[in-house]
Amino acid sequence: MILTKISKDGLDIQNCRGQAYDNAAVMAGVHTRVQVRIKSINPRAQFVACTNHSLNLAGIHAASEAVQSVTFFGTVEQVFVFFSSSTHRWGTLTAVTGQGVKRLIETRWSARHEAVEAFKNHFSDILNVLEKLASDTNENIVTRSEAGLLLKALQSLSFLCYLGLWSQVLKEVNDAQNYLQTKGLNIEQCATKVPALQEFLVGNRNSLVDNAFSYAKKLCDDLSIDLEPRRRRIRNDIFGNGSQGAVLSYEDELRREMYTLLDRIIQEMTSRFQQLQDLSEKFSFLTPSKLLDPQYVCDLGGTTDEINQAEFLVERQRLQQFIGASDRHESLKNEGPLELLRFIQEFSLGISVPNIVIMLRLFLTLAISVASCERSFSKLKLIKNYLRSTMTQLRLSNLAILSIEQTMTNRLSFDDAIKDFATRKARKIFCEFLIFSNLLNKS
Repeated sequence: MILTKISKDGLDIQNCRGQAYDNAAVMAGVHTRVQVRIKSINPRAQFVACTNHSLNLAGIHAASEAVQSVTFFGTVEQVFVFFSSSTHRWGTLTAVTGQGVKRLIETRWSARHEAVEAFKNHFSDILNVLEKLASDTNENIVTRSEAGLLLKALQSLSFLCYLGLWSQVLKEVNDAQNYLQTKGLNIEQCATKVPALQEFLVGNRNSLVDNAFSYAKKLCDDLSIDLEPRRRRIRNDIFGNGSQGAVLSYEDELRREMYTLLDRIIQEMTSRFQQLQDLSEKFSFLTPSKLLDPQYVCDLGGTTDEINQAEFLVERQRLQQFIGASDRHESLKNEGPLELLRFIQEFSLGISVPNIVIMLRLFLTLAISVASCERSFSKLKLIKNYLRSTMTQLRLSNLAILSIEQTMTNRLSFDDAIKDFATRKARKIFCEFLIFSNLLNKS
């Protein structure tokens, strides 16, 4: 299908130098999947897994590592379902908090940040609303029972601890995902942001867990929450290895799960972004600080076979001499490849250094994210939810188009659209009136 579409649009697959997909196995598989089949036709088409999807999958797998973490996100989703399934409940919540709770969306990890942040900012208010609904005799039995169950789940130690932990982690993950969706971003910048997030998680591994427990205990003191005592868990010794049974408190078990969770997300980021790091290192010689340094040895091996290294080195020396004679030598050294390419275009140096221009264009146009292309699929859950299950396909498609093309939609004048609609309907009524009048006259 991809090859047919490319051919239909008048493009040549042999001119492709980069391909990027999400991390679905059918697209990113390393044996017989799409990116492998494209590379078998054109080996120069470098594959880059979508950085946003990679980070999203790292978070999803880490969240499913611990049982209590799965329970935490399940409870957050159940609270959203409970309030959003009734306008009365939703109105009761918004009257107290001023805003509703957020839902979880698997394809957008930032949705989890918004959901957890809303919980953290209005946790006491949500508890009060649930307590009110559970104790109000005017409410039906379903509302009262569900509110009581959710109230008990929210006042557990595991939920409070994971609320404190995920609010810290998701804040940094969301910041990284927003950065990775910035327009004009290149591989070098992505390969710098991802290790920065990883370094934050590694360096603050212990403090993140300690802060989560401190936050939970502070909530219990401020809101007078009485936690139910939990039994100690006894780990039986393994037969024949001489070990003794270990007795762990519930808090120790929670800490162990949290450390496992953080280790999983760190390990996932290391493995999923290794290819990005390798590509960044291959093209690192194109940064002005290295390309303009006469002492640095440029090696084109592994990047492309279309450029002759001897010609590239001659052009590099030519470019160094030209920039050295200009007044922007020092400023360019501290800037990126895009600024260097703009400098070459500004002074019309493309004829003198064509191979350097080709390498810069290849490096800067490698796709690093396809999140913007798939954001429309997340919108479908917001447009057609279970309260709008009877929406027709035509209306759903039209609303989806309006959401996807929101830049153009925001420029539309609703007054003009309403006037045009009213005019067309009025003309139709007038024509029907004339036809009916003619029929009466003939009769």
